[in-house]
Amino acid sequence: MDELLTVFFWASAVRLAAPMFIASIGETVVQRAGMFNVGIEGMMLIGAFVGVAARSGDATYTGVVAAAVVTGVVGLLYGVVVAVLRADQIVAGVGLNIIAIGTTSLLRRLWGLSTEGAVPAGILGEQAIPVLVEIPFLGGVLFRQSPLVYLAYVVLPMVAFFLMRTRSGLLLRSVGESAVAADSAGVSVLSKRVWAMTFGGVMAGLAGAYLSVVATSGVFIDNMTLGRGFLAIAITILAGWRPGWVAAAALFFGAAEALQFSSQAVFGASVPAPLLLMLPFVATIVAWSVVGRAGRIPGDLGRPFVRSES
Repeated sequence: MDELLTVFFWASAVRLAAPMFIASIGETVVQRAGMFNVGIEGMMLIGAFVGVAARSGDATYTGVVAAAVVTGVVGLLYGVVVAVLRADQIVAGVGLNIIAIGTTSLLRRLWGLSTEGAVPAGILGEQAIPVLVEIPFLGGVLFRQSPLVYLAYVVLPMVAFFLMRTRSGLLLRSVGESAVAADSAGVSVLSKRVWAMTFGGVMAGLAGAYLSVVATSGVFIDNMTLGRGFLAIAITILAGWRPGWVAAAALFFGAAEALQFSSQAVFGASVPAPLLLMLPFVATIVAWSVVGRAGRIPGDLGRPFVRSES
């Protein structure tokens, strides 16, 4: 059990949690605006593909920027479909996920992207932050990561400040709490929801690009997100829709995933590997059942807004 107390284990947990962490920051904003981004899995997959397809040699950051832009556009269009056109959020999200799986798989073959042969992540690879990396234990865990992880460290408090301390954040939260009341006060409900979904798309794209560009060193694999988008939704709920708790919830799932790779050292060979592969998803069900209701659910979460009903 000493394996669970090592810098290596927790640094691995942070790396494995990173895509879910990044995506759940965007999902928190989306759900605060009163919507579920069920299509987040597909957006992450699109981001993962674009991150590899659009890179320019050693300049891997070009692929990441392209992934954020493309998935931002996808998020914008998806927001129009579910918020303005009032398509069912579950059906539209599942449809987007299926389309993303088929399209990226087809384009991988047409593009000639190989599933073999890793390419170094370059500037987006592991970068130690001077001074901070020297902090005992935490330095090796938190400050020897990819710049995309550091970006998430910066974006999270910015999102928390925006939601809790600014007028625009208050208006966005009011849309999620009671769209009818917000509309009667002159708030543009539909535009707030569309732009929230656009931001969620950008963050999902960055999460997907992290998976393909950093985690797998430039290799895109069909359906490589493997449910991480749904885990990002679980993290948002587990965090009680509070941005400050998103990092802790993401680390919980990252540690559950890291435990798969440390199973021999922790449990010995007696524990079947498939059981450990189930661990993050079992943790999701338990978290939703036990802790997910602890936070106050946005009042209009998942409800379409129709002005004529006000």
